[in-house]
Amino acid sequence: MKRTTRVKPDLYQQVTEKMIELLTQGVAPWRCTWSRYGAARNIATGRHYSGINAFFMHLTKHPIPYFMSFKQAKNQGGKIRKGAKSEMVFFYKTLYKDADGNYISRDAARSLAGAGEDVNTLPVLKQYRVFNIADIEGVEIETPEVTLTPHERIEACEQIVSGMNNPPRFIHRNADKPYYSPLNDALNMPQLEQFTSAEEYYCTLFHELVHSTGHQSRLCREGITTLTSFGSPSYSREELVAEMGAAFLCARTGINVQEVTQNSAAYLQGWITALKGDKKLIFKAAAEAQKAVDYITGTTRQYED
Repeated sequence: MKRTTRVKPDLYQQVTEKMIELLTQGVAPWRCTWSRYGAARNIATGRHYSGINAFFMHLTKHPIPYFMSFKQAKNQGGKIRKGAKSEMVFFYKTLYKDADGNYISRDAARSLAGAGEDVNTLPVLKQYRVFNIADIEGVEIETPEVTLTPHERIEACEQIVSGMNNPPRFIHRNADKPYYSPLNDALNMPQLEQFTSAEEYYCTLFHELVHSTGHQSRLCREGITTLTSFGSPSYSREELVAEMGAAFLCARTGINVQEVTQNSAAYLQGWITALKGDKKLIFKAAAEAQKAVDYITGTTRQYED
């Protein structure tokens, strides 16, 4: 009997293809309609999903983005509803090799590194599956009451902006164009009244605020510290970081961006091209967007990867 070789799935490619499919449909996942229940989380641990998981876990059919694994549900005396569809969560597992190329444990790696020996670390993308709370039976799960009003959502946004440590200089010199200038470390915004909605205004402001975190006095990100031309890989990656970072902040403040204008077809097409050229781009951009939001909010988070 001829033995068959099982081909290991390329998780980077799977995620990239999913993102390309959404973009082809005219959907910008980082501009999704964030739930009024806040950022997606593992309800068993209370930790929020971060990076690419923070977006995909909001693109399921479920209105409440709370999940747990089969094992977590079982440990709480519950079970998964028959026929329930699971969702994939991606994370990195670090493997270690010694100087001879042999795999070793984390403790052995620490010991060798402490002794000055060479140790190679290999981050490997992995996945596991979780189920939405709507498909979990026998577990009592509390969901928060949602009483947000437009005024409260705006106030939450203002608190994010005013609470940023080492912020850029805010100006209103150009009434027609929002932008961030790395040279002057200045963020220009039109007036709130010029936008069709408060959601539009704050989503745009968050986009430019994320750009400002790339300044050399903050996170020193290449897309900001280096002069780049429009459409270049570095420029495109920085724009994606800003878009995704703005989406994170929208989720944090409870903004409903359903009516926020979607990106133009040409802009979306540009990302399809960029993603096809680098299957790890979306992971890199999501990680940098997370760092930017961490800087703006100034909080230490516990996130489910």
